[in-house]
Amino acid sequence: MGGLESRKGERVHTRSVRIDTYAVDHEHVIVEGVLEDTRYLSSYSLARKERPPGRIHGMVVRLLIGGMPARIVDAEAEMPEVPLEMCRTAAQAVKKLAGMPIVYGFSKEVKDRLDGVEGCSHLTSLILTMGSAAVQGMAAQHGRRPPAPEVAAGMLEYMKNTCCVWREDGPTYRRVREEVRAAMEEAPAGPQDPD
Repeated sequence: MGGLESRKGERVHTRSVRIDTYAVDHEHVIVEGVLEDTRYLSSYSLARKERPPGRIHGMVVRLLIGGMPARIVDAEAEMPEVPLEMCRTAAQAVKKLAGMPIVYGFSKEVKDRLDGVEGCSHLTSLILTMGSAAVQGMAAQHGRRPPAPEVAAGMLEYMKNTCCVWREDGPTYRRVREEVRAAMEEAPAGPQDPD
């Protein structure tokens, strides 16, 4: 048990984030993110008004993802549980994400488009988490069939230097790169019908 584990006292707040990916067709998925904030004890507003314990945020974001590299085709948000009615006006801001690729710089671009007086920091936080989940969801959907060698090469390029495992000079990247090259040499020439 870690040193911090033993120092935990009463639980006062939980933020739960769940992200699920649903198939649309072979080239598209819908990534649905749900964020919920729950307070377990009474608290006070800035105006010194007491608030009871309970759920203070409940929001859902859906992103239609497609392409390679993965790109947000469409976006929508619902905010059924918010502390202030005005919070719901931020849901429309997610439409600004349409057309955005999920590549290096995704987090900065999301913040540039959603932070500020028209957005919601909680929606932004959820969408930032959804970016990497969207990539995993697209990989799961595409992985239902063996990839064409040129698609595998594009995916490998996308993953290059994204973490310690996929660093360009690392053993995993080098091994997979050679496997992809060999598959490309063995593949028949010309376009192939995937079905």
